Amino acid sequence: MRFSNFGAACVMLAAGSAANAQVIINELVQDPPGADEAWEYIEFYGRPNMDLSGYAIALVKGGRDTDGDNIPEAPAEIDEAFSLDGLTLGANGFLILINDTAGLTDVELFVDPATPIATFTAQHVPTPNDTPGKLGNGDSSTYLLVRARPNYSYAGGMSNYDTGYVFWKDEDPDVDFDGKLDFGIEGGSAAEVDPLQIVDEVAWSNNGGKEYVRSSQQEISETPGFDPDAISRLAYLGANTNAGHRVKSDMTVDATRMADESWVYGEIVVLPADLDESAQYGSDVKGPTDPNGQLYDCPAGPAGEGDCFVSAGGPYLFDDIQLYDAGTLEGFALTPGTFNDNATFGVSQFRWVLADFDFDGDADSDDYALIVSRQGATLDDRIDCIDPDTSNPIIDPSTGNPFQCYEFEGRDLNAIEAMRWMDPTDGVGGENAVEVTAADVAAADAIIPSGRLCADSNEDGFVTPTDFSAWVGHFNSGDLRGDVNQDGAVTPTDFSAWVGAFNLGANGPTCTP
Repeated sequence: MRFSNFGAACVMLAAGSAANAQVIINELVQDPPGADEAWEYIEFYGRPNMDLSGYAIALVKGGRDTDGDNIPEAPAEIDEAFSLDGLTLGANGFLILINDTAGLTDVELFVDPATPIATFTAQHVPTPNDTPGKLGNGDSSTYLLVRARPNYSYAGGMSNYDTGYVFWKDEDPDVDFDGKLDFGIEGGSAAEVDPLQIVDEVAWSNNGGKEYVRSSQQEISETPGFDPDAISRLAYLGANTNAGHRVKSDMTVDATRMADESWVYGEIVVLPADLDESAQYGSDVKGPTDPNGQLYDCPAGPAGEGDCFVSAGGPYLFDDIQLYDAGTLEGFALTPGTFNDNATFGVSQFRWVLADFDFDGDADSDDYALIVSRQGATLDDRIDCIDPDTSNPIIDPSTGNPFQCYEFEGRDLNAIEAMRWMDPTDGVGGENAVEVTAADVAAADAIIPSGRLCADSNEDGFVTPTDFSAWVGHFNSGDLRGDVNQDGAVTPTDFSAWVGAFNLGANGPTCTP
C-alpha cells in the first residue's frame, strides 16, 4: 500500500522564484456506497511542496433539530479531527488524506501517482479516550481547515497540545447550540474552541443542524432530497458573482451563494470496478449555475423553484450546468489527487493565478492595490473578536478585555500567503519574510499587467480624494504621471480625464507611467 510518512522539513521553492502560497479543501467523499471506509478521503490543493505543519482539518457535525425549536435532539460534535503536521503538498500541489481505519483503502489505487497520501490513523489528533473512525453521515456537516487553534503550537518538528486543548474528536463545540463555536464562556461544559484561524470552510445543512462557517456564503444552500455523499470544487471565488438564483425559505428569490457556484455535490452511484474506471456522481447531482440556461420568472412568494416558470424575458437563472448524461449514464467523475477537468461536460477546475490576490481569475490593478494595502501584514495579526449578532467585542471575563481573533481568515488568509511568497527570499538570511514586504510588492508589480490606476496619483494603491493634490503637483511640474488621457503631454485636458478616472475608482483606466 502506498502510504507516506512525511518529515517536518518544508521543501522550499527555488530562490528567486515567485509562487502563490495557499491551500484549500478541494474534494472529499463522506458517504460512499458500501463500506464507508474504503472510499472516504479528503483532498487538499495549494502551492506545490507547501509545508502544512500547524494546519488541521475537522468535520464538525451540527447536531439535529428536526422540529426547528432550537433544542437539539442530538448535540453538535467534532466528528473527526486530523493534524496535518509533518505533511507537505506534492509537487503537483495535491495531498490526499484517506480512511485506513478498517484496513479498506480502495481509493489509494485511484490516486494520482504524483500525489502524496496520508492516513486517518497517522494524522488523528490524539484524544484522551477515542480513536479515528469514519466520517459521520447525516445531520449538518461543516469542514474546517484551520491554521491555528487555542492551546496548540508546533515547534521544532513537534506538535504541542497544552492543557485546555479541545479541537478533537467528540468535543461539543457549541454547547448553547447557537451556531457559533464556543469561546469557553458560554456556561455549562463549554470549552475553548475559538478563536480558530480558519483557512478554508464549506458546510451544508441536514436535519436542522447548525453550520459553523464564518460566512453563510460558504454554506451550500440547497441539497434537494439528499445529504451529499461527496463534494468536488470547481471554483474558488473571491466574492459572490451573483451568477444564479435560489428560492429562500422566506419565499423570496435571492442570489445563489459562493458555495453554490463553487462546488459539485451529490450522490455517488458508481464506484470503479477496475483501474480503467472512476467513481462518479449520479443523477442526484448539483453544481454551479448554467449562464446559458433558460430564463425564469416567479410569482410573488414562491414556495420553491417549482413555482417559477420559463420566461424569455425573465430575470432569474435556476438551471445548473450539465453534470450527468441520462443517455450514457455518465456522471461527473471524482478525481482523487488531480484536477477535476471533464471534457464531456465542458468544465474544468480552477487553477491558481499568480498575483491574483482577490481570486477573480486574473492579476490586475485591483490585486496591486490589495498587496500595497497589506504591506507589513502577517498571518498572525490579531484584532478584537466581534459578536456577529451584536457587533460588539466578545469579552474574556478573566481579563475584562476582548478576545483576540485572527485578522486574516479564509480568502484573506490565502491572499496574505500568496502575497508573502511573491518574493520567497526577502527575509533574514534569504528566507521568506513572515510579513508582506516591499520586495513582495515589487515582485507583484513586475507581474501584474498594465500600469497604475490613472487616478491613483499618489500611487498608494487606492483612488481617494488625496490623489487630487498629487495630480495637481504632477500638473504644475509637468510630470508625465499627470498625463491621465495618455496623449503624451500634461495639459489642462488631463484634469477632466482625472475626474472621469476618479469617478470610476478601482474600475478606472490604467496609466504608464
